[in-house]
Amino acid sequence: MSESNDGISRRCFLDKTARAWLMMSSVGALPVPLSAIHRAQEQQGSGERPHRYVDESKCIGCQSCIPLCPMGAISISSDKSSIDPNECAECGTCSRAEVCPVDAIRTVRLGWPRSLRETFSNPLAVHETTGVTGRGTEGIKSNDSQNRYRRGDIGVFIDLGRPVLGARFSDVERVVKKFKSHGYDVIPNNPITALIADRTTGALRPEVLDEKIISCVLEFVIPDTAAAELMELVHQLSAEVDTVFSLSVALRADESGRSKLRDLFGPDVFCLPNAKLNIGMAENIA
Repeated sequence: MSESNDGISRRCFLDKTARAWLMMSSVGALPVPLSAIHRAQEQQGSGERPHRYVDESKCIGCQSCIPLCPMGAISISSDKSSIDPNECAECGTCSRAEVCPVDAIRTVRLGWPRSLRETFSNPLAVHETTGVTGRGTEGIKSNDSQNRYRRGDIGVFIDLGRPVLGARFSDVERVVKKFKSHGYDVIPNNPITALIADRTTGALRPEVLDEKIISCVLEFVIPDTAAAELMELVHQLSAEVDTVFSLSVALRADESGRSKLRDLFGPDVFCLPNAKLNIGMAENIA
């Protein structure tokens, strides 16, 4: 968008609307003010605590930060706001929104394993193992070029956690171990794969299990003959996982363009009235 007659540029527009977007959602690629990013970078390493916190000497108790926290980790006591480090997912929403009039929200350089909270919960963070932002991989959107899910495959996406409730990596481990017990591994380039300590059981590194994140996506590829087995796995997990989760599947259409969804999962499976279709525009040209 070029400069308009009113003198409002695209960057100016994003700067002015960022707060509104951040208040509506903390997950996904959100537009944020560049000044907020720069200030956050400058504050890296400036704190004395191992987690994000509110500088009580500066806080004026206005409570502007409280409704922005997607995890409900900010509260007020004795006219001062504070961040519960156990519930904070280090998503950075409170800092990027620039609502604090006295700049009392302090960020620090996070150590391991707490840094995982930011990597999975901050929409601006890039996973070292995937090279992209977000909780999973490029997934379905790039299947035309990657051909990850072929005819005869089911691409399985388990999305754990949501704002307010979140998820612990102990929840993630339960899902990974359940699928592994049936012979299914998390796909190699999913960010969770690097956290698996025992490839035979799917157990994660023990030091990460209590870390809390807003959400993450686990991805598997199973044969379409295992559709009934998949539904049984999901029913079992519903009684074992301590957070909300959802199941999505990716299927390639057959040669005639027909989907096998109903054939595999039966007529009663919930299906959205439309779908996201790729028509080959993602093909990479060397």
